[in-house]
Formats: sequence, C-alpha cells, structure tokens
Amino acid sequence: MKNNINEFCTQFIINRDVLKKAVRFESSFFYPTAANKLTAAGVVVDEDEFKECKKILKKSISSISYLRGHSELTILTEMYLSGDPQGAAERIVETYSILKKHFSSSEYLAFLAILLGNNADAKQSEEISTRARRLYDMMKKKHPILTNSADSTMSGFMALSDKSDEQLIEDCEECFNILKKTFSDKDAVQSCAQLFSITEGDNSEKADKMTELYDTLKEAGRKFDKHYGLPVLAAVSICDRDVKTIADTMLEADAFLSKQKGYGALSTDKRTRLLHAAMLTLSFYCGSENSQAATLAMMAAQQAAECAMIACIAASSAAAASSN
Repeated sequence: MKNNINEFCTQFIINRDVLKKAVRFESSFFYPTAANKLTAAGVVVDEDEFKECKKILKKSISSISYLRGHSELTILTEMYLSGDPQGAAERIVETYSILKKHFSSSEYLAFLAILLGNNADAKQSEEISTRARRLYDMMKKKHPILTNSADSTMSGFMALSDKSDEQLIEDCEECFNILKKTFSDKDAVQSCAQLFSITEGDNSEKADKMTELYDTLKEAGRKFDKHYGLPVLAAVSICDRDVKTIADTMLEADAFLSKQKGYGALSTDKRTRLLHAAMLTLSFYCGSENSQAATLAMMAAQQAAECAMIACIAASSAAAASSN
C-alpha cells in the first residue's frame, strides 16, 4: 500500500537494487523507470523470476532488434508484470511488426509496441496504428521540423483517446502555443502539449498549472529541467492535487533520494534526481485515479519518463563524444 511517499520511495529503491542484480546493462538510466513501474503496481520484484524473463526474451527476440535496445528493461518489466512472460513477449513482437507497417523502426516505436502489446489484440493494434500514423501526419504537417520518430510513441497514446482526431490536434496546438511563451525548448513543449491533449479540462488551466509548479519548485531553490525532462513535469502536474501538495511531495521524495546510494553528489546530478522525484510523485498520486482519461494519461506519463531517459542517454553520449 502507498501510505506515504517515503515508504513508496523505500520500495522503489529496493526494486531498483534487485533489478541491478537481475539484469546488467551498460546504462543505469533505465533502472529507475522500471523500478518505478513495478513499485506503482505494488510489486516487490523477485530476482530469480526476473532473470527467467530475461532468458525468455533472449529466445523470443533477436539481439539486433530495437526491442533489445534501450527498451529491453521496459519489456522485461512488462513481461514480469503480465504473469505470462512468454505470451507477453510474443504479443509485443507481433505488435511491433504491425507498427513497422506504419512507422520506421526506432527505440521509440518499441515503447509503443510494449503499450499496445499488453492492451490490444492484433486487430485493435492495426486500427490504433493506422490512427496513430494519421495523427502523426497531422502533427508533422503543422510542425514539420519538430515532429520526428520520438513523437510516434505519443501519437499512439493519442490514438487511444476517445477524442476525435481534430479535437486532439486542436488541444495539442492550443497547449503548445501557451507553453512556448514560457519554455523555449519547442521539442519538449510539443511533447508536453501531446500529453495534455489526451487529458480532460481547460487547456489554459493545464498549462498554467504546469508553469506554476515549475515556478514553485524554483522558488524553493530547485530548478526543474526545461529540456528532456519537461514532459515529466507536465505529467506530474496532471495529478488531481494542488500545486503546493505536488511540489512538497516532490521535494520530500527528492530529500529522501539524496540520502540513498546512487543519488549522491558524485553519482546523480540534482536535476536528474528531481526528475526521478517527479516520476515517483506521479506514480504515488496518479495511480489511484480511475477515469479512462486519467489512466491513459498515467500510462503516457510513465512513457514520457522513459523517453526522457533515452534523451538523457543521447545527451550524455553527445557530451562525452565532444569532450574526446
């Protein structure tokens, strides 16, 4: 049970550490997102069972597939949570094949395959993929430079919405135009706008709440990342809590993490730690909301965190290359 944020974070750390033992990756960026998903599901991960999922994955998916890239730990997590690892792996592979008929292969498309593989059958996946491509093309027409493979994932979430295509794009554009007045990274702003488009409510109020949350954290001496991490801030702002409560919980989670192994000054920078605190706050609060729109937004928000990790890895790799 999620009694308080410190207990939630404690379980998150336990799951993260078990994952590190069960599966070894070159990058440590994805352990937190996987541990968060497991913790949000109320699961205490079993190391041996998770290793079994790894064995099944190796037999089911080629090592050169994008499904074995940065998305691998996410796939293993979904396999573990499904209760049927083999069946989950097969559904994800089948869904990825369907998606490739509509989009180019990419790490981001792999994440969308994970979502649809566990939430739709083949016929539904085909219909959702067709709609996702249509929405993607509509966004591409409005923002030809900004829209790229990273947007394929969010177009899939938008395709699951009950809103019409026109309403989704209209809401997305309205949120984009509001947010770009405050935040300069238009790629990040577009991702935030896409996330907001699938939620209910007034677009100005959604954008204003996110901006107020950013300012509240800044006034507390903590500047949230305005680039790859910005969609996570948008995600946590959709929680049905006031800004002060969200900010206070984020800061409490951040303070807890600062005392944990892997989050010290020499291992994780403060902005990344605050990003993780936002991700945990999102799961802590939004996991209890029951409406279809809220559930969809929650899944999209978790995906935003995972995509943020890909962007973080890319940025780190670019920085390392430029220093050599």
